[in-house]
Amino acid sequence: MNELKMIEQIFAEPKAGPEVAASGRARLLRLANGDEPDTSPRSTNRRTPGRWSPKPRWRWVLGAGLPPVVAAGVAAVMLAGNGAAPASPTSDRQARHILLAAATRTAAAAPAGRYFRFSTEAGRERRGSAAGHRFRVVTRVVEDLWYSTSPGVTSWESSQELASRPATPADAEAWRAAGSPAWVQGVCSQSTVVGGSGKNPPDGDREASLRCQPFPMRPRPVRIAPLSTAPGMMGQPPSGLNVAKLSDDTATLRRQLLAWTRSGGLMGPVEGDSAQLWTAALYLIAVPIGPVRPAVRAAAYRVLADLPDVRSLGMVTDQRGRRGQALTRIGKGSEGVGPGAYRLVIDPRTGAPLESGMTGTKDLEYTSVLDFGYTDQAPPIAGK
Repeated sequence: MNELKMIEQIFAEPKAGPEVAASGRARLLRLANGDEPDTSPRSTNRRTPGRWSPKPRWRWVLGAGLPPVVAAGVAAVMLAGNGAAPASPTSDRQARHILLAAATRTAAAAPAGRYFRFSTEAGRERRGSAAGHRFRVVTRVVEDLWYSTSPGVTSWESSQELASRPATPADAEAWRAAGSPAWVQGVCSQSTVVGGSGKNPPDGDREASLRCQPFPMRPRPVRIAPLSTAPGMMGQPPSGLNVAKLSDDTATLRRQLLAWTRSGGLMGPVEGDSAQLWTAALYLIAVPIGPVRPAVRAAAYRVLADLPDVRSLGMVTDQRGRRGQALTRIGKGSEGVGPGAYRLVIDPRTGAPLESGMTGTKDLEYTSVLDFGYTDQAPPIAGK
């Protein structure tokens, strides 16, 4: 069997009978609730790190919300349909095959160019209020980052808030009943509107504060600026993660990522190797944090392939209507992450990430990858 035929079979959508599908759904729900232990043979080899307390810094959330500055409130991240339980998980052997095939295809991508481009659309469901009506709205932001690979050449970023859309037909009806306003007041909870009322947002909760602010329903102008080089800022790696020094050897990369996370690199605390490696590897695969060499991204896929609790969900359709293979990991509150099903969707043709997100929360959050990779093309935003 030639390699292309083998990969084609690996990425074929698995077919399961009704009884197998029902059993799989039930088991995944039990795992999500912590009612069933992981009996995978590899799980006995996991190391248990000691507890640690990360230094305070602004929140990077992967899955429950990918980096907030990328509207990725990227993640780590992933939508099985508005909080619905993931359907028909297959064996972890299938997940491993998918991830290893993605690593093979990723390693074959162009390794260099004049620029490294990473473009995303981040969506977040918010609650709004206008003229006495309440409704839910999905706000969307597109970020387009062009990292120069030549010393002295400017890197660029552009961002635009797209038109927000009501989450459901009922929400659309409520918005129209309010007069189809161009701006909507954010609602922090079911009973309290914060912002224009003069009340204060919850102390110390930046994300909650942002949800309380008014937001537009119409598209906003494109903003263009030179890309910042400050650590942790738009398009930059979080503090302590030196992307240029990451290894493309799987075992070495695993050690590097764990050293970073255990030293407070994640906005945790996040407990357990699997939770830390899932989150850290997704930074390299699905988050715009600068040029990540194809060989390093391939190694990140292999790190995920070695995790004992990653499952395949088969073929899914992402928020932009693209078909891809979905991988999921169940996050538990005991790990210091939001409980729910974290998801990564991969393009089976190229191994590129399509989307990351999470289910298990009340509100939809996703980050779609529109374009990324090395290119010799000059950024059109540089001339504006």
